[in-house]
Amino acid sequence: MQDTAAYNVATRSEDKHLDYALCASIMETIDLGIVILGTKSSELIFKNRVASEIFQNNQALLEYHNILSLLLADYGSRPEDEIFGKNYTLRFKNRLLGYTPYRAPDGYIWIIIRDITERIRLESIAEAVNSMDNISYVFSGIRHELGNPINSIKMTLSVLKRNLGDYSPASVEKYVDRAMTEISRVEFLLQALKSFSIFEHPEIKNVTIDDFLTRFIALVSNDLRQAGIKIVKAVDPNVATVAADPRLLHQVMMNLITNASDALAERNAGSITIRASRQDGLVALVVEDNGCGMSEETQSNLFKPFFTTKTRGTGLGLMITLKMVTQMKGNMDVKSAKGKGTRVTVLLQEGLRDHAQT
Repeated sequence: MQDTAAYNVATRSEDKHLDYALCASIMETIDLGIVILGTKSSELIFKNRVASEIFQNNQALLEYHNILSLLLADYGSRPEDEIFGKNYTLRFKNRLLGYTPYRAPDGYIWIIIRDITERIRLESIAEAVNSMDNISYVFSGIRHELGNPINSIKMTLSVLKRNLGDYSPASVEKYVDRAMTEISRVEFLLQALKSFSIFEHPEIKNVTIDDFLTRFIALVSNDLRQAGIKIVKAVDPNVATVAADPRLLHQVMMNLITNASDALAERNAGSITIRASRQDGLVALVVEDNGCGMSEETQSNLFKPFFTTKTRGTGLGLMITLKMVTQMKGNMDVKSAKGKGTRVTVLLQEGLRDHAQT
């Protein structure tokens, strides 16, 4: 019996030793830097080969207090849930490091470190190429949108010039009015392009969402009522504030309401619903209508500059709206079904519950 007990103890000891050896082997061979700090003993417990290489085998740097001040300078002065499990970047000499700290039991901190220099370089190249493609697309659209009215103006003035002595004052006025109409189209396009830079420096603050929507609806309800459109507001009582620039948010909502009302132009019993609720830790502002909706093809082109299904429009409205939302560190999603309506969801960070303002 004693031999059996001794065997079991020895076996468990060997298994534990094997587990430790296996973990150590994995941490040494993995292509991520791993550092383990002991906060109770204030010492560097473990560093693997990759971590040493990342910090160029600088033994003075690979010491508890130096590593802590380099990677977790806010440790002890900020709540732990705001520090651990978050992704950080650090410029170390000529390299860019990405790292994530985690809290382990018994006063240990382990940090996973990655050299992301090459990845960021490749992403920057891809982004630059994509930007050039977008710029080319935008310039092509501008050339087309400006070219049509300018050519029309040239033709109108050429005809007028050749026949100026023969035309009656009424005919001359008709040609001048035609040219002025085309000039108005150019002005409208230039005004839309100006909107790209109108709020280049947003001022993010806490906006009390219920108050904001109440005032916003008061501004647009009269025009919607005259168009036979009903507008409804629904705010989740658990949603207090949203982190946004009030000017940008107002313009975003105005653009979405304008699109929704256009979609309801030929509908009876048209309605628009604005909802505010929590979604995936964010505040979701939803503008939903029961209008004509969009086909899948139209939806795939929504955010392309100068794409529009309206007889009068620049095709820049949703593109500008998306830019405004991203300036507020948010995102936007559009879901639509032909003949059934459209739902646009704007996702923004939740504001602080104290010191709310609009």
